[in-house]
Amino acid sequence: MTFNEYKENIEKNFNNVLCEKIKNFSIDVMYSEKFDWKWIATKLKIFSFISFSESIKEETIKEYTKECFEYSRKNYKGLLRGLQNGFVSFAVLVSENIDESAINFVKGRPKKHFAAFEMPIILDLKNRELYFYQDTPIWGMIYYKYFREYIKMNFNILSQK
Repeated sequence: MTFNEYKENIEKNFNNVLCEKIKNFSIDVMYSEKFDWKWIATKLKIFSFISFSESIKEETIKEYTKECFEYSRKNYKGLLRGLQNGFVSFAVLVSENIDESAINFVKGRPKKHFAAFEMPIILDLKNRELYFYQDTPIWGMIYYKYFREYIKMNFNILSQK
């Protein structure tokens, strides 16, 4: 599967896709919102990003995740974060050439932020493997089951036809 085929399959899961140039990355951006009573009646603003890189090293995924998070922070609209509102940034970077340090980085606990979450994700096209943080930290624990389900449902190459 090529990156374009993957991207076309993934984008079928979303209503609106914007193409943005953010720093060195050409990124497809998707946005949605989710409200859930079990999150203590919180509305979560969901920013999803997909881009391709010839190779992914730890520094590449760190920079990409940071840029996606900053885009989400700047484009967040609504009540102040923390007042029954927050956002998550799902930063999916796709490649066939991935360094082990990059995989270890995305499997580690993401940075903590107040009422905001960043989720770095790597998709290995060659091995058809999706790498991301699989645990549940104390900070934001009410969301992490949903985050894992969202990632698997929307970005997993194996679930795509």
